[in-house]
Amino acid sequence: MKSVCVGDNVIDYYVNTGQMFPGGNSLNVAVHLARMGNESSYLGNIADDQMAKVIIRSLKNNNVDFSQCEIVRNSTTKHCNYEVIDGERTFLSVELGGNWSGPMELTEEKIEYLKGFDAIICNCNAKMPEEMKKISQLDSLYVYDFGEKEKYHVDEYLDQVCENLDLAMFSFPHADEETLQAFAKRIMAHGCANVLITMGSHGQYLISEKGTVNGEISAVDAVDTMGAGDSFLAGFVSGMFSQGWRKGAALAGETAVRALQIASRYAGENCLKEGGFGESV
Repeated sequence: MKSVCVGDNVIDYYVNTGQMFPGGNSLNVAVHLARMGNESSYLGNIADDQMAKVIIRSLKNNNVDFSQCEIVRNSTTKHCNYEVIDGERTFLSVELGGNWSGPMELTEEKIEYLKGFDAIICNCNAKMPEEMKKISQLDSLYVYDFGEKEKYHVDEYLDQVCENLDLAMFSFPHADEETLQAFAKRIMAHGCANVLITMGSHGQYLISEKGTVNGEISAVDAVDTMGAGDSFLAGFVSGMFSQGWRKGAALAGETAVRALQIASRYAGENCLKEGGFGESV
């Protein structure tokens, strides 16, 4: 699969241990897709400060193409502060620095570049929902991670992002199936074909017009859950594409079960590493 992840790159700082890791949803997913054997690219603005050198090094180390990224002069890399205890992280704050490099505008040149990919993946932390309609008109698989914050679940935001969306992923607290079905139905009404809801240790639900598939976790003694969702999404997209998933298809059945298993196993393995994908500053 030829994939591109559009959006954010950050430095994750663990204040209680002093450790720093390259990260960001888009960067993490791009790295994981590359590690799973896909032809992976990253598209986003990159700063020109010292932390940006860490971002670039990680992209190079993991064979992720970033040749179309914009290096924003005199800009700063966003960094996110966390406390991590016994493998579980707590978000504390975010710092943009004096002149944050993001988000990216998808110019005509960038859209032309994106036409060459099998799958385009973005997320709420890229802070560019107004650009998503440009992606939605392409023939590529279009995937979006909405995260867990309710401000990204409101109708106005969904209208910006969900048109021709092939897969929407949400992180949810544990809920009964009736609640999840109602939520997925609302998302699909905005133009989304498939809704993937992850609930931590309670597993996952994949919901489409073809039905519902319930996935289970791959239990591990986690070292760090940072990037668990990103590694899961990469595993699922890669697993589905390898089984023939293409634009506009509703997912269900044994192929979806296998993709959820691939994703769960891969995410479990990633939780045995520190940071988003096991590389520190």
